[in-house]
Amino acid sequence: MKRIQAWRSSSRSERPSAREFVQAQSEILQEQWSDLLERYRWIQQIGIPVEIQKTLFMIRSRWMEFSPGERTVWSLIAINSVVFGAWQVPRLAPFMQKWFMHDPSSTRSITLLTSMFSHQHFWHFGLNMFALHSFAVPLHDQMGMEQFLAFYLTTGVTASLASHLFTVARVPWAKMIPSLGASGALFGCISSTAYMYPDASVYIIFLPFLPIKIPVALGAMMGLDLVGILKNWKMFDHYAHLAGSTFGLAYMYAGKDLVWTPLQQMAIEFNKDAKLFGKWTPTETKVARPRGPSVIEVASDNSHDSEERSAKDLVQARLDRVKGWWNSKGN
Repeated sequence: MKRIQAWRSSSRSERPSAREFVQAQSEILQEQWSDLLERYRWIQQIGIPVEIQKTLFMIRSRWMEFSPGERTVWSLIAINSVVFGAWQVPRLAPFMQKWFMHDPSSTRSITLLTSMFSHQHFWHFGLNMFALHSFAVPLHDQMGMEQFLAFYLTTGVTASLASHLFTVARVPWAKMIPSLGASGALFGCISSTAYMYPDASVYIIFLPFLPIKIPVALGAMMGLDLVGILKNWKMFDHYAHLAGSTFGLAYMYAGKDLVWTPLQQMAIEFNKDAKLFGKWTPTETKVARPRGPSVIEVASDNSHDSEERSAKDLVQARLDRVKGWWNSKGN
């Protein structure tokens, strides 16, 4: 596993060769498939239908192929999906309104956190999850899991708190509207991506044929939110959007050196004494703005990419053989 982590985090000149990559992947796959087959035998014993077994197997095998960033992001999407599903159950509506919407007129503070996983309507849920998958994976790859999750949750809570404070200051109590959604955290992810990849382009969902530089798109969105605040528009939580964007930029500019690195060192020293997490060491982070081509535009060294693709092809062939074996079990 250490060899794979080194391959993912090191620079191009230090990365292992394709052969070393395949060997490391094979070792990991052997361990994972052994564990999977043990689960398969257990599932057979309790009599789960073959089609359900196949479905579980395919989900598990797909999960094993994800990168660490994709696993983290899909876990967040799964949590949001469960909360979205709960909103669709009428009998749960009072509970959801109390604990998964943030009402500035209430005394509950936990909803500053829970509301960022909450979406009532499918269009809101779909757009936010699409944005989460698009921007969070490259951000995760640069930060590492621990820092990304801390950043994501802190940005969401900060955006909710900013919205709460400005709403209390400007809106009469009788007209306060509860808020929910991951938009504040997502705007923080977008602004952070714009800081790290200023030359990258994005496509607006309604204008898929027109690439726009991320800093330009971010400036337009922040400007729109500022107008929304001045005009007192009600459709979106413009305070949360603007606060999330500002927090993301501020953190990328100075947050790692002033906040994350000291906290990380404190956690490492504390763990040495308390030994709560065994030999835990944090994921390597690379928050400084990357140089060269943007990963979003997938422009990279061709010679290394071809070697990497051939290595991945060999690993995929191994996966396909095991999947073929599984399919034969159902026939």
